[in-house]
Amino acid sequence: MKRPKYRVVVGHKASFDYAMVASGGDEVSVGREDPEMPGWFWCEDAHGVEMWVPSTHLDIKGVQGVFNQPYNSVELDAAVGDVVLFLGEALGWAECLDGGWRYGWVPMNKLTPL
Repeated sequence: MKRPKYRVVVGHKASFDYAMVASGGDEVSVGREDPEMPGWFWCEDAHGVEMWVPSTHLDIKGVQGVFNQPYNSVELDAAVGDVVLFLGEALGWAECLDGGWRYGWVPMNKLTPL
């Protein structure tokens, strides 16, 4: 399967210097929804790591959530002109690999298809 490539048209700097990494079935406490990015929830895992998680990756019941697929919240630092390999999308963010095979998320509005 050939994956699409995108060019970075607006640079992106990661918001956090840590990440939440989860497997399907892992549980989190679910907090508030981001008013600027509907569908993203502030969650805390069993290790005390807090991070934004897209609702597409969670089955939410009240204040508890269970991951329905693996998740890694790391954001990708990307400069204008970089080309990234598109792996998937969740609520306005693209899951990508850059030219150095670094993994992370970049907002879709900072990318254009090649």
